[in-house]
Amino acid sequence: MNSIDSVTLVVAIALFGLGLALGFGRVLKFFTKGIFGFVLSVFLCVTFGGMIAGIPAVSEWIAGINARLGEAWSFLATIHLATVVYYVVLFFVLQLLRILVVKFVAGVFSADVLPMRILNRALGAVAAVAAVLLLVLLVFGIVALFDGAAADLAKSLEGSFLGTLFAHNPVKFS
Repeated sequence: MNSIDSVTLVVAIALFGLGLALGFGRVLKFFTKGIFGFVLSVFLCVTFGGMIAGIPAVSEWIAGINARLGEAWSFLATIHLATVVYYVVLFFVLQLLRILVVKFVAGVFSADVLPMRILNRALGAVAAVAAVLLLVLLVFGIVALFDGAAADLAKSLEGSFLGTLFAHNPVKFS
């Protein structure tokens, strides 16, 4: 175990303890508010937007609107305005769903019953570690877009847990 792995383990244990102290409801609220919520919604749009747009009815609808807008003004066909509008609407829908789901789940986990308090603390510990792991994957995915920085980072993390995570990152933007 090298020093990077030691630091990673200490940070994971600290996050586990923090999540245990705060509980799932608070951890969920923290990681879905502000900039984290915005990044989460963008990530969900990138992840699921193409899959939803691939549904035949949705893709035909977007293509039809893009064609009609292109007939009205060729510039609109160039920028695919209907596709842009689709992703903007999807982003706002995901923002609204995120807010509603977080309020509901946090409310459920704030129930003052012993089994729910235990479950709240246990899930809070796991959620804190998992949320930071997902953020690390997202950052690694962004770094991978820059060839020079990605090579330097891969070399510096070689042989560590984070190096393995970087090499086998499921988050890909290209």
